[in-house]
Amino acid sequence: MIVDKIDTDKDGFVTKGELKSWIKHAQKKYIYDNVENQWQEFDMNQDGLISWDEYRNVTYGTYLDDPDPDDGFNYKQMMVRDERRFKMADKDGDLIATKEEFTAFLHPEEYDYMKDIVVQETMEDIDKNADGFIDLEEYIGDMYSHDGNADEPEWVKTEREQFVEFRDKNRDGKMDKEETKDWILPSDYDHAEAEARHLVYESDQDKDGKLTKEEIVDKYDLFVGSQATDFGEALVRHDEF
Repeated sequence: MIVDKIDTDKDGFVTKGELKSWIKHAQKKYIYDNVENQWQEFDMNQDGLISWDEYRNVTYGTYLDDPDPDDGFNYKQMMVRDERRFKMADKDGDLIATKEEFTAFLHPEEYDYMKDIVVQETMEDIDKNADGFIDLEEYIGDMYSHDGNADEPEWVKTEREQFVEFRDKNRDGKMDKEETKDWILPSDYDHAEAEARHLVYESDQDKDGKLTKEEIVDKYDLFVGSQATDFGEALVRHDEF
């Protein structure tokens, strides 16, 4: 059924272009549904807007009542970070978010004017010594923990090479803000395009550059692990493919 929806010109084949359009559509739908679900929770007075106070009270209400919880989370820090992001999303500065501004708050990576905050938050998460840069060990430490194991797996060695060769463009041994931005939000990378190309490459058994329904169903597990089916959700969440 999904294949029939992807095949927009109804010629019985799914092309890379059709897959790319479908993946973009699936991505938009996921974001829209996610915002709609959360909207009801936060718009306390049902006025069609969400103020910072509403968001803060729903999200951090119990913390505000009990500033010293036992679960080990630093709620004060999380709240400061959320407020900074909310203010950035809130274009007119009235501390009240429209649906569009709230979408930018929840999904900042989708909005150009929010990209700096995505980079800033990423750097704060990885930059353990708080010097404003990400060095090689911080970069590796974000994805791999030694746990006393001296031998690193091959993929970690590859990531070390990636850091030196491609991430640290000015070769000063660390990633600054611009280099971090190129890493997490590369301007020349189209996620839907890459995903569509990958799906066609892996599924196209007769190598004619397009997919039949049989070829797709044959690679069922590949498509269930893909954004094309919202990671299987469209058939019956996690964001990384």
